[in-house]
Amino acid sequence: ISKALQWRSEAIRNAINRYNVQAIALNPPHPKISWKDIVDYSFLGEFDLLRHSRTDIRTKDWAKPAHREATTKFFKLCQAREEVSRLNVEIRRLRTAIYAEECQTTAVIQDLLLSDPRLAGELQRQWCSRAAINAVHSYRLDHIEGLAGFTGIRGVGVRVPHTSTTPNWQASHICIAGIPKHLIFV
Repeated sequence: ISKALQWRSEAIRNAINRYNVQAIALNPPHPKISWKDIVDYSFLGEFDLLRHSRTDIRTKDWAKPAHREATTKFFKLCQAREEVSRLNVEIRRLRTAIYAEECQTTAVIQDLLLSDPRLAGELQRQWCSRAAINAVHSYRLDHIEGLAGFTGIRGVGVRVPHTSTTPNWQASHICIAGIPKHLIFV
């Protein structure tokens, strides 16, 4: 709230000034408010000036702190479930990408050892640092998959091959190892 207030501070100060002019003109006069009062308000129910409006919105369910908190928690729970589903897919995709990269890089290095040993040596040197990073990721993926609440598919998946006859949009509709089609992004 404070960031939003700071961002809109000039407009809020003008509104406070207009309110204070009108509050004094009322019969009986209503109390003035200051910038400090506004900054100190933590939620809608504390805005006394809303009590004097045509409709007291503080009586609405959405204005009650308990209802707002329950609604916020409900939507966070819904978002968490979506995130778990997405992470289940991403965890498997990362593990599959690491495995495929390792297989491909090892094969290229082996081929280069025969045709260009110096290039193979340089590639091997660079691959060592990349493999170390992948090992850290694999360790963390192992840990995640070992958690009691893990609901994804464990292990390495199958990469969807890209061919010149299969456009990306078509490949994304192939179901792989029980992963729902709408969660596969190629």
